[in-house]
Order: sequence, then structure tokens, then C-alpha cells
Amino acid sequence: MSRKKILLTRIKDIGPHVAEKEINLKAIVMESNAKDEQPQASGEAVAASGSQSSSNNATLLVGDETGCISLVIPQYFAQHIRVGDIIHFYQVQVVMKKSRIYLWSASGKLERVGEFTMLFKEAYNVSNLSWTKDPNNDDIWVPNRHPIKRAKSLVRAS
Repeated sequence: MSRKKILLTRIKDIGPHVAEKEINLKAIVMESNAKDEQPQASGEAVAASGSQSSSNNATLLVGDETGCISLVIPQYFAQHIRVGDIIHFYQVQVVMKKSRIYLWSASGKLERVGEFTMLFKEAYNVSNLSWTKDPNNDDIWVPNRHPIKRAKSLVRAS
């Protein structure tokens, strides 16, 4: 009996063309805003959403050798994930909101496969790109190439 090989998506290949689709990804956790909460006392049930905190979601910055991206997962999953963990994310949804892309995993599968031994690229953050429609073709999205304008430094004449 043969197992079907799962196709993993590289972060640099994530864009608006895969928005609202599910992908599989192997990445290292670079940052996490998950709060460590004490487990519930025995006999005390956790809410149906899995958490009783004010925010039910946590954001992770995950990366591979091609770039990094923000991943939003339920808080109760994030409590078990640490910075440096290498995770296989299965059935993660690509979401585009306000011209930005991020990943969302509410019902997908997460599997820890290692820690600290994976190359990653922090410089190319797909979630920081703003996407706009191509003026020549409305079906194509392109990264917004307008750099953020910085204040000019003051130079004094001597």
C-alpha cells in the first residue's frame, strides 16, 4: 500500500493567486505572541473555542529557506509551540485581507518534526507586502513597489 506524497509549498510561492486555497507547509517558528496560560483545573471544561482568554488566536512568524509569513492559529494550539520548533502545517488556508497575505489554520493539522535545525530567510516577509491589481490586467495581482518615504535628515552648513 503506497502513501500519497504531500506537496509542500514554499513561502516565496505564496501570493494572491493561491488566496482562499489550502496549502501544506514545512517551516520553523521564528516568533510567537502566544501567551502561556496555566492548564485548566481538573474537571473544568475549556470553552468550545478552546480558550477562555480575550483573544482566541495567536500569531506566529514562520519561515523557510525562501522567506517568512505570518500564521494565525488558535491560542490553544499556539501554547504548545515554541520558537525554534520545526512544524509541518497541513491544510493551512491562505488569506488575503486589506491587500496583505497571511496564513490561517483553524482546523488544519500541525505536526512538530524537529527544532532549531532549519535554514530560514527572515528578509523576505510575504505578510509585509502590499498587493495591488495590475493596471494592465485586473486578473493579476502584483506587489506594491512604492517604498515607504523616509524623513530627510537635517544637514547643517558650516
